[in-house]
Amino acid sequence: MLTATFRADGSSRFATGNKWGMFPSVAFAWDMKQEEFLKNSSVFSTMKLRLGYGITGQQDITSSDYPYLPVYKFGQTTAQYQLGNTFVTTIRPSGYDLNLKWEQTTTYNVGIDFGFLKNKITGTIDVYDRPTKDLLNTIAPAAGTNLTNQILTNVGDLVNKGVELGLNYRTIETQNIDWTIGVNATFNHNEITKLTSSNDPSYAGVITGGIAGGVGNYIQINTVGYASRSFYVYEQVYDANGKPIEGLYVDRNGDGKLSELDKYRAGSPDAKLLAGISSNFRYKNFDFSFNGRLSLGNIVYNNMASNHGSYSEAYRSVGILNNLNTSVLKTNFANPQYWSDYYLEDGSFFKMDNMTLGYNVKKLFNDKSNMRIYGSVENLFTITRYTGLDPEIYGGIDNNVYPRPRTFMLGVNLEF
Repeated sequence: MLTATFRADGSSRFATGNKWGMFPSVAFAWDMKQEEFLKNSSVFSTMKLRLGYGITGQQDITSSDYPYLPVYKFGQTTAQYQLGNTFVTTIRPSGYDLNLKWEQTTTYNVGIDFGFLKNKITGTIDVYDRPTKDLLNTIAPAAGTNLTNQILTNVGDLVNKGVELGLNYRTIETQNIDWTIGVNATFNHNEITKLTSSNDPSYAGVITGGIAGGVGNYIQINTVGYASRSFYVYEQVYDANGKPIEGLYVDRNGDGKLSELDKYRAGSPDAKLLAGISSNFRYKNFDFSFNGRLSLGNIVYNNMASNHGSYSEAYRSVGILNNLNTSVLKTNFANPQYWSDYYLEDGSFFKMDNMTLGYNVKKLFNDKSNMRIYGSVENLFTITRYTGLDPEIYGGIDNNVYPRPRTFMLGVNLEF
């Protein structure tokens, strides 16, 4: 079986020569169970090999809508030019990149679908390699080559590699009892491979991940050789009793002073392993099901604790008393320590997303009428060591996330 597609997307955010992105894809599948060497096999009930290749594009630009256009901008009032008693507003050219183009992600995939014992056991295995090229990054251009000292251009490369597994097992299948269990898991490795047009060993990376507290504070960095959005922090020093010492951090480069060079990359908000489990059980007219998720290895920066976990935050100059985060009882910090790795926590969790119990009444009024009564709970419980409200936070920075509700539902379905 062969499937092929071709997609052409145009964006006015790029110049005429780069406006269109060409995105082909092709997928091949071989149903090996239909071949002579497996057709009569009593072991394999399903065996299919899949190969896939495809390209997708991304054109979201956050700096401006048309960064490829050469434009002039009016200067600020503080940059006016004085001619006698007259102040003239200046007009100046802005930097631009005529060669801006689509970011492109290519996916290579190899997969196997299998089934044993008349498909009592079924599953899939997928191995993928997903490199992304031409990532947009703001870098310093060579002197004299542009009208700005910082330019947005396509220079970055990123790669994701991993394995996805899925398995379903029909443990019981009789007239009165059915029970199916499903599990899945995803292992993913993320690494930035390029950020600049030329190799610069002194280039630390791109600061990102804005946090609450102060102005222009960031807690993450994108660096070649590391996962995207790695946390960029100081290594906290502790006393003999295991309490963090305020303002004291490890001098990692050994130069006798504390500086940005002493920060280190302390993990990523992305999980190393994602897994799920589901179960569907039926006994006569009763049914019971649940779905749960597991996330391992994701790091969370507790910005609620770092921003509100010091005694200086209790009273502001405007005369307002504030609630403090309970972490201050453990640290006794007088002032915020935003870049301490003390506030990086293991965000691994297991969540029971849904649990449902139902009862089916068949032939309620006549042969064609049925009724099902059910009760369900959404967001039943979360098991985690994270001290904040919820470890499942996009981007890994917890700065005032709204808690997910726990929902109880009772329902009736009628069929006539």
